[in-house]
Amino acid sequence: MLPRAAILAGLLFPLTATVAHSQSGPGALQVRHVHIWVMDVNRTKAFYQDKLGLKVSGERPGQSVEFEGGSLWFGKWQGSGKPSTSGITIGIGAASVQAAYDALKQKGVDLPHPPAPVRDEWHFMLHDPDGYEIEIEGGK
Repeated sequence: MLPRAAILAGLLFPLTATVAHSQSGPGALQVRHVHIWVMDVNRTKAFYQDKLGLKVSGERPGQSVEFEGGSLWFGKWQGSGKPSTSGITIGIGAASVQAAYDALKQKGVDLPHPPAPVRDEWHFMLHDPDGYEIEIEGGK
């Protein structure tokens, strides 16, 4: 089984490219969506839609919201206290990491560090309203 962070890091990249080669046949499994629990679905929707520009593909107002064709879901936390955000990184691709950084900065998103090289691409990190870590990654 893949670690949660590996699954989340691949959320917004074509899943068929990574899954199709590893499994096939009627019993094969593939990731359809990742569901993340949040304290306030409306606040989360506003952040991912208005600040990050992701497209809403479905919702139950105040209860759940789906983005990018249903690959990323956020649902209202029903437990006590706050849901744990540790160990989870949501990976989002950008054709130009610098352009994405500049656009988010202009929208008032808190960006603690500018883009930097990592592996064979560029990236920067930020946090959503619930504290989930987001990595924007891609070409410079």
